Amino acid sequence: MSELESYAARVRGLVDDRLLELAADDDPRCAKPHAAVRHTLEAGGKRLRPILFFASCEVCGGRPEPFLDAACAVELVHTASLVLDDLPCMDDAGLRRGRPTLHVLYDEATAVLAAVAELMAAFELIARCPGIRRDSLARDMAAELARAVGLDGMIAGQQLDLDSVGRRLSMDEMEFVHARKTGALFTATARMGALAAGASGPEIQALEAYAKNLGLAFQIVDDILDATATAEELGKDVGKDADKPTFVHLFGLETSRTVAGELTATAKGSLGVFRRGAAVLGQLADFVLARKS
Repeated sequence: MSELESYAARVRGLVDDRLLELAADDDPRCAKPHAAVRHTLEAGGKRLRPILFFASCEVCGGRPEPFLDAACAVELVHTASLVLDDLPCMDDAGLRRGRPTLHVLYDEATAVLAAVAELMAAFELIARCPGIRRDSLARDMAAELARAVGLDGMIAGQQLDLDSVGRRLSMDEMEFVHARKTGALFTATARMGALAAGASGPEIQALEAYAKNLGLAFQIVDDILDATATAEELGKDVGKDADKPTFVHLFGLETSRTVAGELTATAKGSLGVFRRGAAVLGQLADFVLARKS
């Protein structure tokens, strides 16, 4: 088992246990929304963003375990975004992480309510996180996450993505869209991990550059897999981007693979400011490039 594999398994275990605690059903009268949220969390996932949070904190000399709730907050935002992305008014997907999407299992209203509940739970976790002992740190982390989701972040990226159907975009336009739709949460996650460690300005800047390139590489690989893998391999519907200007549609498979490789190399190059402890982040970039699902 590689260093990243053992590290990721440890973080996933912590995150999965905590997320399922949050979705526990204490009142049978509220059973349906709890069950809906649990459905989205029990499917697992790579938990890349909590892993990025932990590794970013550690590389800056911090101890991430007291900030587990902040790492879980990021994963809740990501999960909520998937629920919304799968809706009939968005991508109209029926499969996610090998299971029926929430609006298929229940209905659209329940899916929207579950996504909103996950978003609210994310900010409550930051407000109550045991490791955050300064009001200013809670404020800064909440602001990072809100900015990643908001009008200039994931929401902007999703709107631009929806509006791009049937259009041809340039490389700069594609990067603009996906820096927001996908990259914004990667960047916020790395910055939050660095803030948890009390990182220096240069350390935060290095992690921001790393995460920005990692997020864009992740999206390009996602486009490649959508064009080359099966639904069984990915655990989700494929071909949903057929009418959208993905990297593969615009530039072809080989160019897309080349660009993804260049971005991961650039991401790893950003880690030079850290004298030690960056191995997991380097291996995480390699994983993003080589992943098959």
